[in-house]
Amino acid sequence: MASPDHALYPSQESRLIFGRTLTLWLERGGWSHDIPLRWGKAAGFPAVADSTFNKLQRSKIEQPYPITFIQLGLLNARLADQDFSGVEDPALLARLAKQRPILHGDSESPRGQSRRGEPWIATDFFSHFIGEQAAPDWARERSAPTLEQAVTASTAIAERFRGQATAAGLTMLEAWRQFAAHVISQSPRRLSAEEVEVLRSVLSGWDTWTPEQLHSLIDPDDQLRPELALDDWTASLPDKSVTQP
Repeated sequence: MASPDHALYPSQESRLIFGRTLTLWLERGGWSHDIPLRWGKAAGFPAVADSTFNKLQRSKIEQPYPITFIQLGLLNARLADQDFSGVEDPALLARLAKQRPILHGDSESPRGQSRRGEPWIATDFFSHFIGEQAAPDWARERSAPTLEQAVTASTAIAERFRGQATAAGLTMLEAWRQFAAHVISQSPRRLSAEEVEVLRSVLSGWDTWTPEQLHSLIDPDDQLRPELALDDWTASLPDKSVTQP
C-alpha cells in the first residue's frame, strides 16, 4: 500500500510557486488559460486542456501526468521558434504573437547559466513544479512599493495625462471619457473596472494609489499597466503631436 506521505511531494509551496509562474506567464502575453488548448487544436499539436491549466494555476493538481509537462515544453518550443503554422484565425494569431517563451535566465545556478537564453523544455517545467528549478526572474515575488513611491507614481501619471489631454486639444473630462472608452474596448483589457475607477481619481488628482494598489498594477516585466494603457490610447489619438514619454 502506498504511503500517504506521497501526497506531501511536491510541497504545497512548490505547487503554489509553479501556479504563480503559469499565471504570470499568461499575463505577460495577455492570454487566458484556454489559449494553449485553442492553439493546439488549431495547429495540431498536443496541448494542455484549459481545465488542467487552470487547476495548475491554482495548485489544485498534486501530481500531474507526465504528458502535461511535455505539452508545456512543446508549447514553449513553438513560442521560441515563433512557429504559428496551422493557425488561420487572425484574432488567435494576434494573441499568440504577443506571448514570449520562458527562457533560462541570469539569476539561475551556475549549472543553469550554461543554458542562459535557451527555452525551458519539459524537464524544466517538471523541475520547477517539484521545486528544484527556480521561477523565472519576472515571476518572482517583488516587495511592495513604499508610500512615497505610490504618491510619486500617482503624481507622475496624472501630470502625463494632463499633458496628453492638452496636446490633443481635449478637456480633462473629454480626455477621460475617450481614455476610459478605449480601455474598456481593449481585448484583453489591461485594467479591470475597479482599477479604472481608482485610476480616474488618481488622474484627476483627487487621490493617490496606495502602495498595495500600485503593487497590483505592476506587470511581470516591471511596467505599470495604467502607463501601458495610456501608451495604447495615445497611439490611437488622431493628433500625432501627442508624444510618448
